[in-house]
Amino acid sequence: MDFFEFLFGKKEDKNVSSQSSSSVNNCKSESTIKSVLQSEAPSMDPIEQYVKESVTDLKKHMPLNTKDLEAEAIYLAAYLYLKGSYQIDFELDYFSEGLIDKIPSRNFNVADKVFSYMVKYGEGHYGVEERDYGINGYKMNIQMCSDYGSYVKSYFIRAHKISSGQDYNHFSSPRNCLWRNGEKTIDSPTQRDIYYKFSKGTFEFMIPPYNPLVVGRVTKQDESTLRCESNDGRRTFVFHFNGALKPSCLDYIEMYRNDKGDMVSYHKE
Repeated sequence: MDFFEFLFGKKEDKNVSSQSSSSVNNCKSESTIKSVLQSEAPSMDPIEQYVKESVTDLKKHMPLNTKDLEAEAIYLAAYLYLKGSYQIDFELDYFSEGLIDKIPSRNFNVADKVFSYMVKYGEGHYGVEERDYGINGYKMNIQMCSDYGSYVKSYFIRAHKISSGQDYNHFSSPRNCLWRNGEKTIDSPTQRDIYYKFSKGTFEFMIPPYNPLVVGRVTKQDESTLRCESNDGRRTFVFHFNGALKPSCLDYIEMYRNDKGDMVSYHKE
């Protein structure tokens, strides 16, 4: 016996259909109310979701720490400000579909919000001091560096493994040396991850996050070396191969810094 039967006695069979219909209508009404309430509930700020999703993806590639989160916030903000401009020729493909389109570009006030949300999602590694530093830092970088977009691209290739970086060859160098006038002055056991590619007589080269994307042309080739010149004339690269001209045989790279009069070599071993 249900509650209504207890109060009013068991209903006639002719009322069973009416009762069942009423119950269904009540369920529909409750479902409609829930749907309305859900649609009226405030949605997450797209910038907050942008930061939250990016930190979640970052954790797939590295443990969180203050230094990496500082870089993450600065480059996330810079990307928002620069997207849609000639400096951004790549997509961040790890976000929810359509999310980035909801956020306006070329607006410092909008991009600034990244840093406050990073405090929230930085899991204790990112605080007010880092926030204040970052807000000033990314603006200075954008204003002072005409090709800052190349730094932004190289960062996301390194940190988030975006698909734009999949067509680059990776050269891992556990040490690099500084040379002046043909003599080695520094031998540094510092790991550098170098990304490069060749295509129809052109080349691209970058060392995230230290060196931006460099583009240029291949000027000379023989059985064991490729010589390349950057379009701005500031860099000359010589790729030394052991055997064949293929990534697995790359032995070391010489980068001549023509504007500084020295050379840095990156070695496979």
